Amino acid sequence: MAKTKWNLLFATFILSCGSLAVLIVSLCTPYWVIFKIITSEAYESSAYRNSEINYGLFVGSLTQNFLPNSRFYDLTMTCLYREYVCALSCQETEETRTEEVLQLLKGLRPADCPVRTSKAYTADLFDRHIPLISRQDRPVNDRSNFINTGLWVSTVVFLGIAIAFASASAAFSIMNVLFNPVEPIFSVFGLYIWNGVVIGSSALGMIMWGALFASTLSDNIAVTDTLTIQIPYSSAGLASLGACYWVLFLPILLHGSNIGLLVWRRYIINKEPPQTTIDVDRSDLTIIMY
Repeated sequence: MAKTKWNLLFATFILSCGSLAVLIVSLCTPYWVIFKIITSEAYESSAYRNSEINYGLFVGSLTQNFLPNSRFYDLTMTCLYREYVCALSCQETEETRTEEVLQLLKGLRPADCPVRTSKAYTADLFDRHIPLISRQDRPVNDRSNFINTGLWVSTVVFLGIAIAFASASAAFSIMNVLFNPVEPIFSVFGLYIWNGVVIGSSALGMIMWGALFASTLSDNIAVTDTLTIQIPYSSAGLASLGACYWVLFLPILLHGSNIGLLVWRRYIINKEPPQTTIDVDRSDLTIIMY
């Protein structure tokens, strides 16, 4: 019975480590719309095939397919906190990225993006963007086309909390396997708290990004091309939530399983027969003989 209780605690350690790995991968990889992370395409009227865009909470990439040739750009999440807007910028430095988003917010055309590939394009056609679907009705300073800073920051914060408490869950699980902590917060009782916080934070992160996708990203993926008024690309209805968003269900499932294992362990403990105790009648004078 004692071996079973030890195995259940060790199982929570393994599941917490697996959840921690999933959370870190989800946070750092560029497939959130996907959200975690975005996967989408943009229609081009004179292109070999549609452009391909994927990005995450921090970085991403854009592939423009002009005729049989492709151009590759790096994307970086850039926020103007005073303006409460974020967008994916294709510029290389922080200063130029901030300037680009500010220009987009003002309705001005930003500087051309530096190409990531070493391929050279001699034709002028390949040195400028090609207009896609005209969207003359787009407001110049419509903040709804940009990524909402509050929802983006909330997503990052909740995932950070989930990672921190998943680490705590793994650490205290192995501590309870090796030792028997006296303080309730470090004991098995605390494991319920750590696991519960991870479940709640992961769920809230998914809710925040899901709300952002439904309100903005499903209509405008908020990259330089779709935010430029003078060259209005359209991504309406083309974006979808990527794998890094949906994989967040896995930490919720793993830590829910941890709580289930802890409840099972408690059931095993309660089912054990109580220790036999010997009651001594101290009023019996015959015990003096012993």
